[in-house]
Amino acid sequence: MPLDIQACSNLPPADLARFLNANNLAFNNLDWFPPNERFNEAGCFAVIEQQQIKALLAATPESSLVAWLRFFHAERDAKHGQYFKTLFSQAKIILQNMGIQSVFSLAPHNWLESLLKAEGFLPADTIVTLQCNFTGSKLRRANPELIIREMTQRDLTAVEAIDLAAFDPVWQLKHATLEKTYHLSAWNSIAILEKEIVGYQMSTNTFDSAHLARLAVTPRWQGKGVGHRLVEDMLETLSAIGVTTFSVNTQASNGQSLSLYHSLGFEREDRDILVMSLNL
Repeated sequence: MPLDIQACSNLPPADLARFLNANNLAFNNLDWFPPNERFNEAGCFAVIEQQQIKALLAATPESSLVAWLRFFHAERDAKHGQYFKTLFSQAKIILQNMGIQSVFSLAPHNWLESLLKAEGFLPADTIVTLQCNFTGSKLRRANPELIIREMTQRDLTAVEAIDLAAFDPVWQLKHATLEKTYHLSAWNSIAILEKEIVGYQMSTNTFDSAHLARLAVTPRWQGKGVGHRLVEDMLETLSAIGVTTFSVNTQASNGQSLSLYHSLGFEREDRDILVMSLNL
């Protein structure tokens, strides 16, 4: 019997939520939006069998060219490979019709890596985690003309422009995601030079730990100490409220970012995550 595929937007949210919370095989992307906030997006589908949800998958756009696998949950009935293939095939049709050129996914689990390889995904990069313990030691000061101030919601238009200019399409965030990040972060700041916003950072905080979630500098001002000062300010601001441990993620291929974080005392942890991609 062929599997019944339904757009999640057509299904009762309570049924979808119950399935997400069940003890299923599960992958969730490092996403600012929880899975239930993806249900109405194009590229989010469910497998239905005998009126029961068997699997859920979301592969949705983050930019006009790139989509990400947001989540995949499947019953533990040894049919997850079939479910994934069927759901992803449906999502691909939607994404291709939208003009999406590539789909990316993290692959933190061997079983997910195998599913992605079966669909033609190839290794694209590696996400690395760096960590430092900061206790208020003296930091190097950058350009004295550089102003750092707290970000406001009015700054998000300028922040979005910096994000688009600073990152390749695969790592760009759309306005809705940047706004979500802004509201969920503990400390957001911008850098100003020559009366222009030239960089920004957003960081989260849980008890005595903080995570530098986003850092970008407009290309014209990269390599001139702007990113360094933004991170300095974040370390100082959050350490003042009791944070002692800081973490950040970047790509293994991003030598400039790795050099910056190493200069500020961050050290690479043994928690690399493979990134895989598929050209549509």
